[in-house]
Parts: sequence; structure tokens; C-alpha cells
Amino acid sequence: MKGNKTVSERLNAKTLDQMFVNMVEQGYECPPFVSNAILETAKSVFVPDQSNQDAMNVGQVMILGIAASEPAGKPLSECEMKTAVVTLDAGKEDEEIRDNYGLAALRQARLSRITHEAWDQGVSLTQEDIAFKLLNCGVRTVRRDIKALAKRGVIVPTRGQQKDIGPGVSHRVEAVRLFIERKTYTEIKWTMRHSLTAIKRYILAFSRVAYLTERGYSTKEISFIVQISERLAGEYQALYRQYKEDPAYKDRLDEILTLNSSDREVSKRGAIK
Repeated sequence: MKGNKTVSERLNAKTLDQMFVNMVEQGYECPPFVSNAILETAKSVFVPDQSNQDAMNVGQVMILGIAASEPAGKPLSECEMKTAVVTLDAGKEDEEIRDNYGLAALRQARLSRITHEAWDQGVSLTQEDIAFKLLNCGVRTVRRDIKALAKRGVIVPTRGQQKDIGPGVSHRVEAVRLFIERKTYTEIKWTMRHSLTAIKRYILAFSRVAYLTERGYSTKEISFIVQISERLAGEYQALYRQYKEDPAYKDRLDEILTLNSSDREVSKRGAIK
């Protein structure tokens, strides 16, 4: 039947993917994460149905919120509404947070993740949206969690806050900043109440942004290649430039940049990233 691929067809597709990636890397001397971004773009153009199958992943939900461009004080009934896809359940990453730190820490991690994901998509969520539609708790609990996150240096960009203080620093940027300042993975995990898997992913994304920044790519190009929002790409660039100016952190930044060498070695062994 149409849509049911045989094992042979799936293996052939993977082989073709790897051949394309190898040709791009060898022909243009780019790292694997760039070649894979080019691969996914080509597939989205020439095989659109295939590329759109995973538009929304398991654990994600679509939420309706106020367009982030709407000014403060405007009646909600007159505001433009937009949808955003946010990650309510991150699977193993959330399980790790719950097992290590408890339900309150898990709720706070989800609160930070959801609001920043929505903000990246131009959507501003109210505390009521978060409490009643997503986290199934009281508004008072959400306010308490926002204060707890602020103490750890993470600002939650809700509708009520963003117009006064801006979106602030995301949990991803704060985790990377701590790593640059030579905190261990374990120390960052306890400070941020995030999973080790997530923290390593943030640092790898930052490494890729730094690598491309050094090569003169624009923020928009980096956003596309690394598959993160343009706002986050810009924040990572700003963080990189800030610490690059300080000689005390040169060796740490050099260490982070070498993470891209690990990408290259994995690719040589034939893995599709």
C-alpha cells in the first residue's frame, strides 16, 4: 500500500541521505550539522509530504495566545491572536527532572520552556493561559514559580511581564553562560533544575552558533542552519561575543568550539544526525 515502505526502501533512503551529506561536506568543507540542514531543506522542497510528517512531535500541543506585537493595556478582546506549538512533555528529559528534583521543578522547567517557545513564535501567553490550559494548576502557583525561576536568573516572558522588562534571559542561555564560566554539568543541572541531556543540547547548539558566527554567517542564516529561533540565535551570538572579549575565557570557548569536531567524526562513521 502507498505510504508503507519496505525495509529495503528505508535503507536505500538512508544510504542516499548519507551520500548527499557526504558530497556536501566534501565539496564545501562544511560540518555535519550544516550539511544535514541542507539535506532537510532539499527534502522539504522536493519531497514535501515526507518532511511535514513530523511537524508536531509527540508531547507537543498547539496553544492560542496573544500576538507578541500587541501593546500593553490593549483589551484582550481586541488583540490579534496567534497559535504556537509548544512542548508540554519532553519525554526522558522531563522524567529526569522529575526523578531528580520533584514535581515542582518539573512544572517550573515546563513553564520556562513553554513561554520561551511561544515567544520565539511571536506569541505571548498570559499566566491564566499557562495555569488553566497547559499546566493544570492555579495562577498563584504560576506566579510563585515565576519568582523561583527569577531567583535562578531566568525571566519568564508572560504577557504581563514582557512589556515591562522584555523577554529576559532564557533558561538555555543561562545554562550556557554557567558552562562558559566553568561550572560542571552537574553544577548546572542542580542550579537550573534541568536534565543533563537538555543542558548538553543547549551547549552543542551554542557551539554551532559560535562556529558559524566566526565564519561570518548572519543571525537569520544561523537560525536556519542550527534549527533554532532567530531570537535564540541572536542571544547565543551576543553571549559568544561578550565572553570572546575576555581573555580569561578563551580556552573555555575554544573547548566549546571543538564540539563541532566531534560532529565531524561522528559523520565520518556514517551516522545521520
